Amino acid sequence: MQRILLFFSFFICALWSAIVATLVVVFFPFSSRIGYGLHRLWGIGLCKLTGIGVRVEGLENLPRHQGVILAPNHSSMFDMFILTRLPVNYRWISKEQIGKIPFIGWAMKAMGCYFVRRDHSDHDLKVVKQVEADLAKGASICIFPEGTRTRTGELLPFKKGSFRIAQNAGVPMIPVALAGTYSIAPPGKLPRRYGHDVTIRIGKPFFISPSQPLDQAVAQFRQQLIRLLG
Repeated sequence: MQRILLFFSFFICALWSAIVATLVVVFFPFSSRIGYGLHRLWGIGLCKLTGIGVRVEGLENLPRHQGVILAPNHSSMFDMFILTRLPVNYRWISKEQIGKIPFIGWAMKAMGCYFVRRDHSDHDLKVVKQVEADLAKGASICIFPEGTRTRTGELLPFKKGSFRIAQNAGVPMIPVALAGTYSIAPPGKLPRRYGHDVTIRIGKPFFISPSQPLDQAVAQFRQQLIRLLG
């Protein structure tokens, strides 16, 4: 029965994603408010369809009226839509291949998300400069500091890119701990049962001064995220 329920929910999720992504492509150029609302509706709908209950803690730590970098741990393909439960209008920084995925990639491009090749090319440098400029103007972005999903459930080493962006743009990084997502579907595997409980814990804003060494900032932020994961 669980297999039948999962198969049915996956089919409905794919259909739901295609419908909402199409609406985002249509409406976002005319109204970002509607577009971001559809983005959140997409995530909420997928949580409902897959039986994932999400509890959010620490909303008081989210700064208002300024750009921030949301920096969550990454352990499941479900992380992206679970994060839409945060009451923040944000864009993603993602690898270029994601932008080529039908519907999802199209919607992300319509939202103005950023795509990098991760090869230190001039293209990536231009993207980083654009991200820094948008953050300074009040935009918010979401990026996984690990760069990819963990294969073991343990935190991977952090990339310095997001920390350098935060330092250059003068905006805080917000540690976001996703607790319980790894057990839903580890990388390379599909969920084996319907229904999971996940907790999002939001930590205090982490500021990086212009003179602080990035290695030190990365280590301090990592410890803060580990504490949130509990």
